[in-house]
Amino acid sequence: MSRARPSVEQPIRVGALVGAILAGGEGRRLGPGTEKPFRRLHGKPLIEHVLARLTPQVAGVVISAHTDPGRFERLGVPVVSDTVAPDPDGRRPGPLAGVLAAMAWARRTHPFSPWLLTVPVDVPFLPLDLTVYLAGHMHVPEAEILTVRYRGRVHHAIAVWSTELLPALTKAVTEEGVRSIERFAGTRETAVLEWPRRPRDPFLNLNTPADWARAEAWLSHQRQAP
Repeated sequence: MSRARPSVEQPIRVGALVGAILAGGEGRRLGPGTEKPFRRLHGKPLIEHVLARLTPQVAGVVISAHTDPGRFERLGVPVVSDTVAPDPDGRRPGPLAGVLAAMAWARRTHPFSPWLLTVPVDVPFLPLDLTVYLAGHMHVPEAEILTVRYRGRVHHAIAVWSTELLPALTKAVTEEGVRSIERFAGTRETAVLEWPRRPRDPFLNLNTPADWARAEAWLSHQRQAP
């Protein structure tokens, strides 16, 4: 059983990690026409919450999206788009294609950083010690993928990936049509880190109006607290 660790108030950086925000979600459960990265949470776009918590923890950060990269330009962060076309039914290739685009960028721009940390755009309460805690559990022999489980739920998109996986990932996405992160991870050496419990779920995904209201309430309480 994992021992509880206190929440930290300042981000802790791990220089060997490059970070990527997977911002391709359409936010359909939040209502028609909703673009999840730009929906405002407590006065600012959701993606800005995630950037503020992830950027200080990594050597570099990129946004992986399937929309026009110019939409993210004002954030001052590199953006990569999916290079995989939708299938004949018009379905987008899914989050694994976003990981592929981010990993290719990481290999080009940070060739000496062997690890890529991915997080989805809808987790605004990411722990500020996420990277250092993950890095502390990269044991020898190292897994190719290290993901997080919190209170019984595995968050497959919150994971550290060896960038040596790029050829295998490229083949899976472009030749084999694999769309699911979970499915790909199941074919590789994957480890799961049991994240210690904290008073507030640090991996809360904002997928529904109820999730959004919960996050707004948390942030309002935080602002009012002495």
